[in-house]
This record gives sequence, structure tokens and C-alpha cells, in this order.
Amino acid sequence: MEIDRKFAVELGISAASVVLFVGAAYVVSSSYADPGNVTDNGSAAPVLQPGGGPVMVGVIGLFVLIMAVAGLILYRADFDDA
Repeated sequence: MEIDRKFAVELGISAASVVLFVGAAYVVSSSYADPGNVTDNGSAAPVLQPGGGPVMVGVIGLFVLIMAVAGLILYRADFDDA
């Protein structure tokens, strides 16, 4: 299976965006974890402190914005072989 240049660029941008989102969500989750609701057995997700909710919404919004801008750039890019 041959992968053309456009597909490789789309795949790379998508993968980088998802890795960035997961990393940012991890940082927010670990920074704003509520220490009173920590479970050691892994059966429940950690609970965020009240200030962590808006930050997590900001991370999700930033991810959506990055994907929209990346889509616009890819739409306007010229991948024709010259």
C-alpha cells in the first residue's frame, strides 16, 4: 500500500494533535486532582478540584481549535507533485 504525501501529512498532524491533547489532559488531571478522593486501586477516576473543570474545558476547546486550524491549513495546502 502506497501512502501519498498528503495522507502522510494529515496522519502526522492528527497524531501530533492527539498526543498533545492527551498530554495536556494528563497534566491538568494530575495538577488539579482532588487529594481527598484518591483511590489506590484504580477502580475510579480521580476527581478534579473545582478550579480544574474550566481548565479541562479550555484544553478541550484548544484541541478543537487546533484541529480546525489544521484542517483549514491542510485544505488550502497544495500537495500536487510539481
